[in-house]
Amino acid sequence: MSRGFIIGGFRLPTLGHKYLIEFASRWCEGDLDVMLNTRDEDPIPGALRHRWLADQFRGIARIHRFHNDLPEDAAGVPNFWQRWNRAILKVLGGRPPDLLFASESYGKRLAADLGARYVPVDTPRDAVPISASRVHAGIGEHWDLLLPEARPSFLKRVAIVGPESCGKTTLARRLAAAHRTVHVPEFARSYLEATDPSKYPDLADIAIIGAGHAASEDALARQANRLLVLDTDHLCTAVWSEVALGTVPASIEAEIAARPYDLRLLLADDVPFAPDPLRYAGKERQMTLAHFTAALERRGLAYRIIDGGWTERTKKAAAAVDALMAEPYRLRAVNA
Repeated sequence: MSRGFIIGGFRLPTLGHKYLIEFASRWCEGDLDVMLNTRDEDPIPGALRHRWLADQFRGIARIHRFHNDLPEDAAGVPNFWQRWNRAILKVLGGRPPDLLFASESYGKRLAADLGARYVPVDTPRDAVPISASRVHAGIGEHWDLLLPEARPSFLKRVAIVGPESCGKTTLARRLAAAHRTVHVPEFARSYLEATDPSKYPDLADIAIIGAGHAASEDALARQANRLLVLDTDHLCTAVWSEVALGTVPASIEAEIAARPYDLRLLLADDVPFAPDPLRYAGKERQMTLAHFTAALERRGLAYRIIDGGWTERTKKAAAAVDALMAEPYRLRAVNA
């Protein structure tokens, strides 16, 4: 079986890169090494790009990160090719590849230097007619052309928070539907309903709820279309835990710190309250708007209050999200 090799910077991984790696892996039946070149000045950190590639191509390619300051242009560098050849062989443990796959013009020369057969892959860009520079210039416009594992790091995320019975679930569903994306349901409700609804939650339950909400957000981030809407977040869990139990588990605080959101919509408690078996204070709210503003401000988290009747708050929330979606996309180093 032939051993394959690909080298590249993958500075913004796209479906074109996905096609190249999957093409080569199928040819080599998985015996493929991919050398990811990273540099200090890269706009997207090399460690993050390595994680994207390693997660995307797990089991079908070996991803090697090579952090370097070698010259990238052969002009005026007499030993350019020799330096790169030595670096490649070091990454490959001294064993040259049998096949070198590339979509760029350097592939033929590099293959000859390494004693490998050159396999050109979609050099005219007919199979996947895109370029990373074009995608980078308009991430929202070319969302579907991003490498799937990279998309969660560019998602715009909106968390809907606030006291009980303020319309968080309804609003999350409506906003997600309007933007043809998914929303993250409240994990606490499904967990408590499926275990023992009559049991008052304790700190162990709070920790489980926090872990479940994190897992749900990370999983759904891979299905989201440009925007991810959250029906409550870890801050909601922290406020409930502090009000009801007098303390907040460290794991919840860690998740709050690790998960920044582009927008937090704080729903005011100026709408009628609807009793529910999981609303433990009976006929009144256990948490108030003041609890949330205090918790947000104490942690230095920005928020926007959404108040008024059901129709009015829906319009206000939609306008806030529309304004967010009109802003440029930016890289977010999130867990997902």
